[in-house]
Formats: sequence, structure tokens, C-alpha cells
Amino acid sequence: MRRLVTTLLLASALAWAAPAPAGNPDVPEKFISVDEAKALLDGRQPITFIDVRDRAQYDERHIKGAINIPLGSLPARLGEISRTERVVLY
Repeated sequence: MRRLVTTLLLASALAWAAPAPAGNPDVPEKFISVDEAKALLDGRQPITFIDVRDRAQYDERHIKGAINIPLGSLPARLGEISRTERVVLY
């Protein structure tokens, strides 16, 4: 009986200590066309363009002023992205 209680307590403690499953954040997501992106850029409103391709592709050609954050490193670099401006990933 004592072993059963110990096992149940240990299982309970491990379940409590496990990290919560990650979910999608409550962020509005919208796909836009190239024309819509250009209109945003031409409108001179605060906007951040993030090029998620690798550095070589970014160096070859990118939107002027865009930030290069390769898709694989995006989760680790979220702190670099504005929370007040509109953000466009491409």
C-alpha cells in the first residue's frame, strides 16, 4: 500500500511539473498579396517586413529595410520583432 501511495504521489508531482503544451498565440493572421504589401509600404505607416529566407537569398534580393530572420531561428528571435507595428513575413 505504501508503495502504491508513493507511486501515485510521484506520478502526480511529475504531471504537475511538466510544461504546458504550446499552442498557437492569439495573433491575427492574414495572407496578403504583393500589391497589398506594396500599398502598405507606400503608405508610410509603421510596418516591419521580415524576410524569413536564409542569409544568401536575403543578400541576393530583399525589400529595402526588411529584417532577415531565417524561419528556423524565428522562435528564438521573437524579441526582436515589434509588438506595436504591423509585421509582414515573406
